Amino acid sequence: MTLPQVIPNSPQWKDCLRYIAQRVNEQSFNTWFKPTRGGINGDGQFYLAVPNQFVADWIKGHFGEVIDEAFREVLGSSYQLEFVIAQIPEVPEQNALNLELPLPERPEPLPVPQTQPLGRRHDHNLNRKYTFDSLVVGDFNQFAFAAAQAVAEAPGLNKYNPLFIYGGTGLGKTHIVQAIGNAILEAFPNKQIFYATSEKFTSDFIASISDRTIADFTKVYRDVDVLIIDDIQFFSGKESTQEQFFHTFNSLHHLGKMIVLTADRPPREIKGLEERLLSRFQWGLVADLQAPDLENRTAILYKKLETEGITLPDNIVRYIADQVQTNIRELEGALIRLLAYASLRQEEVDLKLAEKVLGGGNSVKCKVIEIEAIQRKAAEYFKVEPHMMQAKKKTADVVLARQVAMYLCRSLTSNSLKVIGAAFGGRDHSTVIHACDLISRRMAREPDLRHKIDQISASLLY
Repeated sequence: MTLPQVIPNSPQWKDCLRYIAQRVNEQSFNTWFKPTRGGINGDGQFYLAVPNQFVADWIKGHFGEVIDEAFREVLGSSYQLEFVIAQIPEVPEQNALNLELPLPERPEPLPVPQTQPLGRRHDHNLNRKYTFDSLVVGDFNQFAFAAAQAVAEAPGLNKYNPLFIYGGTGLGKTHIVQAIGNAILEAFPNKQIFYATSEKFTSDFIASISDRTIADFTKVYRDVDVLIIDDIQFFSGKESTQEQFFHTFNSLHHLGKMIVLTADRPPREIKGLEERLLSRFQWGLVADLQAPDLENRTAILYKKLETEGITLPDNIVRYIADQVQTNIRELEGALIRLLAYASLRQEEVDLKLAEKVLGGGNSVKCKVIEIEAIQRKAAEYFKVEPHMMQAKKKTADVVLARQVAMYLCRSLTSNSLKVIGAAFGGRDHSTVIHACDLISRRMAREPDLRHKIDQISASLLY
């Protein structure tokens, strides 16, 4: 592309930066976005000047979809992003967004400023919608909630280290531990927090062995202030992974860093884990989550409806809460099924319809849904080619279809974030989290989009 002698930091990119600053944590923004200059060239491409190729590759790989979102939300259009390597002089922070950047004829990459070890340059992987405020608290989770709040107020500085939370599937373990991370992020913005599933820890460890990057792996997981590992029971039978986590645990605990773990059962009931790990899991506090009772199930439904911007009659909410007595995930799933069926048939949601859809033996039966079916249906609805679900293309129509499909995969199937991400061209689980978060927020403020998604859900379910 042809570039001017001076690359201005355009008003458009400044506006995008303000938007991006609200979507990523402060450390990530300062490290990756502050040393950039951007604008639109005469060919309608959006150029982004960065200090070296490493920064370009990192932004492209980790923040591409956030930038696309900023383009659409702030500028009202999608752009093809073109990276330019250029020397970017140091400027006072207050003038950083007003700088005009000279572009040398033969730019030489500058090293990334080593303000912190490379291994700490990662996102926290937290879903920002998982907060204490969005959590319904009752007898079923009161103890775990109180412990989580105590940890968030003084991470690593109390006797609750590690905090081990256990409970059955769909009872809110992920929500409560990510709420800890988000609360710490809010109160202590300089602390390094990292959330990962046990599957990610294992896959990252295996990849580090294969790539001979074990030192980078240990930095990512040990150079943090708070480490949150979800579903620790999946370490069972994996001896090398357990060995690595044992040393990770010891390193963090010795330094007074906070460790938060979840599992589907208490430590002593997890088979296939080494005794030395089981004993360490009980050094701090072990808290459980129970299935919510009727009153709490009702409160959970009201909270879900409030979040999604939906209103239902009280008798319908109480009926759903009475019908689904297992866990929170199935409770929310029943609500989705009811709304989807009503949208498909263009019927008003009343008690008769709720009984028809959710009423047991004579109720309408749902299909078992596969990821591929969701991808095909979303592609068909948004008029894009099905293979674009796995592609890297980021035009507005493709991105929307892909994000909706990810949201539906998370809502309508039991697949893990890792499995969903893999089905969409090997994308990271954090991309799936971002897509689900974005679509959920858009549905709350865009009734038309909600209607479209309800239609797709209904056509898949019934």
